[in-house]
Amino acid sequence: MIRKALAVLLALGLGLAQVQYATWDGTRQKVDERLLKAFSEATGIPVTYNLIPWGTYWQKASAMIAGGSTFDVMWMNLDNFPFYASQGALSPIPLSKEAQAVLPKDALALYTVKGQVLGLPLGPQVVTVYINRKLFQERGVPIPKDTWTFEEMREAAKKLTFVKDGKKYWGINAMDLQIDSEYGMAFYYSNGGTGLIKRVGDRYEANLDEAFRDAAKKLLDLIYVDKVSPGPQESTLQGYQLFQAGQMGIYVLGSWMTEVWKGTPGLDWAFAPLPVMRKGLEPKGVYSVHGLVVPSPSRNKEKAYRLAEWLTTAPQSQRMLAGAGLMPTLATQYRSTYLQAFPGRNAEIVFKQLPNMVVRHADVRNLDNLPEVLDALASAMNLAWTGNLSLDKAIEKARADMNALLSKAKPLW
Repeated sequence: MIRKALAVLLALGLGLAQVQYATWDGTRQKVDERLLKAFSEATGIPVTYNLIPWGTYWQKASAMIAGGSTFDVMWMNLDNFPFYASQGALSPIPLSKEAQAVLPKDALALYTVKGQVLGLPLGPQVVTVYINRKLFQERGVPIPKDTWTFEEMREAAKKLTFVKDGKKYWGINAMDLQIDSEYGMAFYYSNGGTGLIKRVGDRYEANLDEAFRDAAKKLLDLIYVDKVSPGPQESTLQGYQLFQAGQMGIYVLGSWMTEVWKGTPGLDWAFAPLPVMRKGLEPKGVYSVHGLVVPSPSRNKEKAYRLAEWLTTAPQSQRMLAGAGLMPTLATQYRSTYLQAFPGRNAEIVFKQLPNMVVRHADVRNLDNLPEVLDALASAMNLAWTGNLSLDKAIEKARADMNALLSKAKPLW
């Protein structure tokens, strides 16, 4: 401890510049701050934590394009990465031999362009099913541990939807499961979907096939037919707030929500499997891979490289993340530590289904107008999800709007 303290004091005495770290994910703020403190103690490099709300984060990121002042290490997602990479806004990250040996190759490839590593992958953020065990038990619903079908999940949601003492309880958060979102697409891929955009020769087309329509209809029916999910105007609380309050039985979102559940006294929650959508098909969920990038205008590149590599490969950082119940970059190596963070909550199911999960749109990430194509899809499907357009007409509109944009699409590299 004395040696670490001296290292920090020496760094400060030499006027060592603060490395500026930026993220939009406030759910893990306490963990991130502990990580940055541990890095500073280990290296003598001071780091400042910056939490930027999602709504303004990308405005800050645009400074990278203009070459102005920016942060030194920033969170990046795969939807925005191709644009910043194509603009030369990201600095290539030199990796040590140790880092090259342990970083997961598939995830690293997502942030590699023409042989240059432009981002280091954070841990997989997995689309996850959570259940309220107390409600399941009170309503006599079997608790799923290893597997269940979509029909079984639907029937459970029906039993979990009721009114008690003037308070409405809901079965599931289907409004959050719009089919084109990463959460909805977990059901689409599990239904046999292969990707919403396909390549035909040297051009691209929308691929809104029967697997897409069938999965979308099943999810929409939870809202408008079975009425086991609040519709657009049926609750003043969001889905996660209803689950927190003990008023929702099944909740589907990302693995990062464990930080929220852990901070909710009295909530008896557990992990549950993604449902089987079709007989003979294993659930095929979705995970996102956010990354750490170093903007080209950074004035602290060498220190930024060290921080990014430490956060994604150092045994200390990986243990701290897994011990806090967050998936580290080296998730499989720290599986036991992660499971110990959730005793008795069926966390094993996350690792059981992880090998079969996919990154959505991975094969078309480098299309120059992919964000606009996906926005067109989201806008059309939102009309169906809010009850303003039939599903078939929404799909027809999405297909036409997507194809108009895809006819002009070109690979960025």
